[in-house]
Amino acid sequence: MTAQKLLFVSHGGKGGVGKSYMSLAITEALLATGQQVALVEADPTQPDVAQRYISDPDVTVGALSLNRAGDAENALAAFGEWLESSVSADRVVVNLPAGAGETLDPHGDLLRALADALQYRLVASYCLEKNRVATDEMTDSFSSGLMSHVQPENRFIILPAYKGDPHSFEWMTHDARAAVLAAGAREIVFPALGNRGALKKLEATPGRVGHLIVPPCPGCEAWHILDKASVYRWHGAVMAAIAPIFGDEHEQR
Repeated sequence: MTAQKLLFVSHGGKGGVGKSYMSLAITEALLATGQQVALVEADPTQPDVAQRYISDPDVTVGALSLNRAGDAENALAAFGEWLESSVSADRVVVNLPAGAGETLDPHGDLLRALADALQYRLVASYCLEKNRVATDEMTDSFSSGLMSHVQPENRFIILPAYKGDPHSFEWMTHDARAAVLAAGAREIVFPALGNRGALKKLEATPGRVGHLIVPPCPGCEAWHILDKASVYRWHGAVMAAIAPIFGDEHEQR
């Protein structure tokens, strides 16, 4: 795969399924290869990922509400205008809010049209909850919603390990799984950071994770030795897990 412009959308159902962690991971991977990133917090009231990078010169933060019930088309139009006229970065990461499926899934064709017109490779992940309701919501998105407008090889199903054993997810026995995977979509098990103390410290410490795991780790004075070791191991596992999203692009840079 040749290097090209990227529009990455972190999608999912309710809150707490890992959309923000996916947005963080993709941003980290891009920054690690020296690229500039435009990061969109689609719920400006909870800019949890953007706050980490607010002082990073290589990250342009956009706060654009994309979860406006009854007004999603205008919300997408505002995003399109911002992307078209205000973004110089070739890598764009969109952290969708909880419940975006209800407002944005009917307008996936508009996002596809925007990406094609601006020559972005449109990639989307769907972070999944274990239960049947969440699984059915995802399959609806794959059949007629936002995910249906993404090329099959650019669709990724995220199974967050902190929710439990991936084999315990309803998706693993769902009738649609075989066809979705046969069409080209791929599954990624997103690693869990089991050290809860380290996770709390990481979430409270701004800056690139890739910088925090390298001594002297500015802002990590209160971190214990195994906090740092746990985050270091988790970061490596996450980068390995999401590598299929980039194919061989990183190797070419």
